[in-house]
Amino acid sequence: MAGIAIPAVVALLFFLPGVEVSPELAEFLHMLPAFNATINGSAFLCLVASYRAIRNKNILLHQRLNTAALALSALFLVSYVSYHMTTESTPFCKEGWIRAVYFFVLVTHILMSIAIVPMVLTTYLLGLGNQIQKHRKWARITYPIWTYVTFTGVVVYFMISPCYPW
Repeated sequence: MAGIAIPAVVALLFFLPGVEVSPELAEFLHMLPAFNATINGSAFLCLVASYRAIRNKNILLHQRLNTAALALSALFLVSYVSYHMTTESTPFCKEGWIRAVYFFVLVTHILMSIAIVPMVLTTYLLGLGNQIQKHRKWARITYPIWTYVTFTGVVVYFMISPCYPW
């Protein structure tokens, strides 16, 4: 249920009117995109290390790295929503072929980030419940999508960051 509710709530938040913030808070909020990219990059590294850990049959490390990746993704979601509820969206400022690349990466990132929430929660809970065969089946699909989402979150940040007005 939470796997469906989370993307729905995030989508709903984008239709609410923006929240006015003080200049001090606005200055802090301008740091959030870089913070969010750092969180995404850290989650990506946890996922890659988790994959290596399970390939080396280090189950405890695999579990800890997946828990860290899940916690980082949850922190990202809170930070991302906070930023976008209080700050106008930044239009992409580049022209030419890079614009098409940016929008391709952005759209696939957004669509997969919506799909990945219930998949991650299901895969994680199956592993936690020691339902290993089901966990493995889900993980074969979840892992590449989750790594794509965390990696492309960083790519989107680096592509849009020259366009920020500050």
